Amino acid sequence: MKPARHALSLLAALLLPAALAHRPVFNPGSGSRAAAFAIAEPEVSQVITAQGKRGTRDWYTLKVPAGFALDVAVFVGARCNAGYRPQLWLAGPGLGNGSGGSPRPAFLPAGVGAVGVPNTYTPYSGHGVTARKGQTLARTLGGGEYSLVVDNGAADGWYFLSLAGLEKGGGTAAGREGLARFGTCR
Repeated sequence: MKPARHALSLLAALLLPAALAHRPVFNPGSGSRAAAFAIAEPEVSQVITAQGKRGTRDWYTLKVPAGFALDVAVFVGARCNAGYRPQLWLAGPGLGNGSGGSPRPAFLPAGVGAVGVPNTYTPYSGHGVTARKGQTLARTLGGGEYSLVVDNGAADGWYFLSLAGLEKGGGTAAGREGLARFGTCR
């Protein structure tokens, strides 16, 4: 019985990290605030992969309770053009008009508070991913509906939004396929 128990322990040790990793999801495109990609279960850790096109933006919405700790960053595929450096913005109630050192872009709704992080990236390798990691946007939110906006800038590429949170299994086949395309930037 001892070898069988050892085999089960080994199998659990190998499968548990995969089952509890960030949930992979794919965003097929969300080029306007009206067509924003809704982030279901924002409290769950997930990676949302998308193909960024030059001169476009991808919009995401999330509804959160007061006191929600948002921790999100953009990762760019390591094989993508070095000029592909999308900028991440957060817009919503209680954020003021600070811009994180970047000029407030015209595409953000008037009268809505917003913060952004500089579009500087550093090499990253971990969790089976080789990429360039953007700066983390971490905020405790006051509750309500918020928008995350990825401004793709002047180049094409693949990115994913990494949201920290509770580790749960799941995800979609399209999300796993998107991660493969992220890795090749094609």
